[in-house]
Amino acid sequence: MLLIEGKAHAYVFASAGSKRWDTCAPEAILRELGGELTDMYGNRYNYEKTVAPNNSKGVLGTTFANDHSEYVQKVSSVIQGKL
Repeated sequence: MLLIEGKAHAYVFASAGSKRWDTCAPEAILRELGGELTDMYGNRYNYEKTVAPNNSKGVLGTTFANDHSEYVQKVSSVIQGKL
């Protein structure tokens, strides 16, 4: 919500503890507002029913899609190999 409200620039959840149903609606809203949501390595989530529901590589959301790759580079270098 802080991203959507413009009160934060990035959301970093560097843990394997969330599921796709936790991120699907916020991702749709964030993308509509020009943001981006991926795993900690910059990969988009697949919401097809044949895919395991775990967000096993964390969640990274940013308010501006063009800033997202910069956050991915910084964050993924810190957590490399931990997720």
